[in-house]
Amino acid sequence: MFKKYLMFGFVILALVASAACAGEAPEAAQVEEAVEEAALASEYLWTKELRQAIAASIDREVIVDRVFEGRNTPAYHMVPKGYPYATEPFLEKYGIRDLEMSKQLFQAAGYSEDNPFEFDLWYPPEHYGTTTADVMQVLKEQIEETGMCKVNLQVQNWAEYVDGFVAGDLPFFILGWFPDFVDPDTWLTPFASCLQSPDNGVNYCNEEMDKLLVSAGAATDTAERAELYKQVGELYAEDVPTIPLFFEPEYITYRNGVEGVAIGAPFEFNYDVLSFGADAVPVSGSTDTIIIGTTDEVNSLDANDAYAVHDWEIIKNTGMALLGYTPGTAELVLAAAADFPEISADGLQYTFTLKDGLQFADGTLVTADDFVYAWDRFNTLEGQVSGLVQVYVDNVESVDEKTVVYNLKYPIGFFSALAATAPFVPVNPNTFGPDELVQFPDTLDGIGAYRMVSHTPGEQLVLEANPNYSGEAPKIPNVIVKYYADPTTMANAVEKGEIDIAWRTLGPIESTRLESVEGLTVEKIDAPALRYMVFNHTSEAEAAE
Repeated sequence: MFKKYLMFGFVILALVASAACAGEAPEAAQVEEAVEEAALASEYLWTKELRQAIAASIDREVIVDRVFEGRNTPAYHMVPKGYPYATEPFLEKYGIRDLEMSKQLFQAAGYSEDNPFEFDLWYPPEHYGTTTADVMQVLKEQIEETGMCKVNLQVQNWAEYVDGFVAGDLPFFILGWFPDFVDPDTWLTPFASCLQSPDNGVNYCNEEMDKLLVSAGAATDTAERAELYKQVGELYAEDVPTIPLFFEPEYITYRNGVEGVAIGAPFEFNYDVLSFGADAVPVSGSTDTIIIGTTDEVNSLDANDAYAVHDWEIIKNTGMALLGYTPGTAELVLAAAADFPEISADGLQYTFTLKDGLQFADGTLVTADDFVYAWDRFNTLEGQVSGLVQVYVDNVESVDEKTVVYNLKYPIGFFSALAATAPFVPVNPNTFGPDELVQFPDTLDGIGAYRMVSHTPGEQLVLEANPNYSGEAPKIPNVIVKYYADPTTMANAVEKGEIDIAWRTLGPIESTRLESVEGLTVEKIDAPALRYMVFNHTSEAEAAE
């Protein structure tokens, strides 16, 4: 069974194996625990041979050159090269491309020119820019060059596409990933751990990988950690839970006079620091309102469920986690917490003290019990982001009204960074009850700089300054987020003066075009998105259930 995955500006692309390629599925074993759910007990849809064959057939350099004119960066690991402990295990194992290896692996799996492996390759044409179809065409050509595959390209609108993924209908698909926090673990554990990978549609479970990930996360010696992450990379390239394709830069375009745009490595866009300069001509006609365009959409605004870039952006602008970031940087700063956590000697206990006077926008006081309440909702409701917290946290307790304690399953050096993510934003119990997730609330009365006053799906979302916010009031009190079906329409909107800011996803082609438009500023964001292909490591019988 799949859990919902809608994380971080992703592209989803589905490869559906045809009936001609699938043998009769044996009965699936009954499982109860999360790890057992990820462990496969019958015939696999994807054997390791097939996973390696696909990996060896792909030439990332050609994709980047043909489709993006060299603007993107080939990815030979899930972890970006700029991160600590990053290696390139896919380059070491498969080279830039190894077509002969791919052919041999397909042959070993029982396929040939007379008996090709046939599947449908699905993608959403409107959601992630004008280059998506071109990427898919190159992938089709590269895989078919083995002579042992037939790839049928299929398209589907975004909403139906997401529904298909959520329903568990997609055995092989492509996603985009942005980091949850600034540490190599965020690029690996979500896809390769037994507990968390089901949240992301991977359903991969390997005890050796789990042990390596836990050891690497807990290690404090840099040399030891480097060696452990090297071993993780080698096993990753061998077992192929996913296939990294390329890193793609993000761009933001805004009209002259807009100030305060600052987006850094944690990929956070803080609306409250935006302002209009003296010569600005706001689209709304008032310096009290800024209009931001996006091709994204709301999937869930419940902080105990949401696992998508845009959802987190709205949640973080209407709420506060325990910690946060200085806008445009990866520097951790205080948010809901009054001080950085007190950490026990064994590294298993993090104690946070809350700031005085925290209130939700509706005037309800915030206490440590609200953070325990969030933990209870994670475990009771099993939202799509639950695994991000559950994989590390054993339990949460409130000592008094202002003191909350997180007890970890094992020591990790990046828990403070984790405490800056959206799952650590307290939800207002008046809106988010204990018995069900609320993906589309009418309002968001959090503890952040803004409150959401309305949301019309697919059209716009309206924010206004939170009167009970404990921090400095937003420089622009009203924000309107407008939703666009595709990057071209959004690019035209910012060019014509219909929006003040065009934010993800414009893509490199539209962004390059807009650089020459007078009155606009185009910035490249130093926080690349990873595009990668995912194998759903589930059995045929489980997929049929």
